[in-house]
Amino acid sequence: MSILTCNNTKYMASLSAAIVMLFSACGARTGAELPSQVSRFPADLSNPGLALSGIYADGWVGAKGSLDLRQPGGERALSIRGEVPQIADAGFHTSMVVSLDGQEVARRDLPVGAFQLSVPAKTAAGKHSITVEFSPLQQLPGGDGRNVAARLQSIGFGPVASPNASESSDIVRGAGLELGTGWGAIETFKNETFRWVDNDAQVLITAAKSGDMAISLLAEPGPGVGGRFLLKALNASGKQVASVPVEKRGAVKLVVPVEAGGGQIRLHVDGGGKRTANDPRILNFRVFQIQAAPWS
Repeated sequence: MSILTCNNTKYMASLSAAIVMLFSACGARTGAELPSQVSRFPADLSNPGLALSGIYADGWVGAKGSLDLRQPGGERALSIRGEVPQIADAGFHTSMVVSLDGQEVARRDLPVGAFQLSVPAKTAAGKHSITVEFSPLQQLPGGDGRNVAARLQSIGFGPVASPNASESSDIVRGAGLELGTGWGAIETFKNETFRWVDNDAQVLITAAKSGDMAISLLAEPGPGVGGRFLLKALNASGKQVASVPVEKRGAVKLVVPVEAGGGQIRLHVDGGGKRTANDPRILNFRVFQIQAAPWS
């Protein structure tokens, strides 16, 4: 997402924040049960019980944001989804520290793009305080001027994903993995579904514990690389952690290290970029299926 297309202004952001504060001051939704998660901004922020701090009504968060949420009974995970904006520096990174009731439960290095984090919530059912801290920050352009690190899409307690869960939509198979940025639109041709990749397609991984994860793909070289190529897995810092040659359409596997809670990798190709006469896109390779599983 390019923040240069954002129409937010400092005035509108302040107005939205004031509306949320007005709801709280007037006792809006008094007696309403504390939610287990928030994902609609600003609608979900009107509950005064959230004890909201440092999170703007439109989801932006700066150096520190916190809120209170209700953890339901049973096995639960604390999950956060969001996006680090690309403003000026495409290589920008920020560090995110997540705490539950004042105890650090996760720490991640986040590059520009979508991110997802999920860690087991070992606390008991009931009200808990969640805090997210970021450093460094960026300044929103277009007259907005706020110093922010990320824009939250959802935060809260949810069920722990079953390792046996099945997902047949899109190209993802199974649980523990989602597509981030850099993927082409989903396409179907001759009853086959796939996504083309120019370069640096992002994969978001959820893991219950630290260890190696096997990312399995059904992939095929495209006209952009002209044949056989080396598919590299880069971590959030841009370091190569795995690679595999792709010679023709077939199944390949990348074994990558993942910390407890999860992480992200980028599928990278050196070179490539050849264009075709009939398509303005760069079609380096395409993926028909992708899934993740613990590796030992």
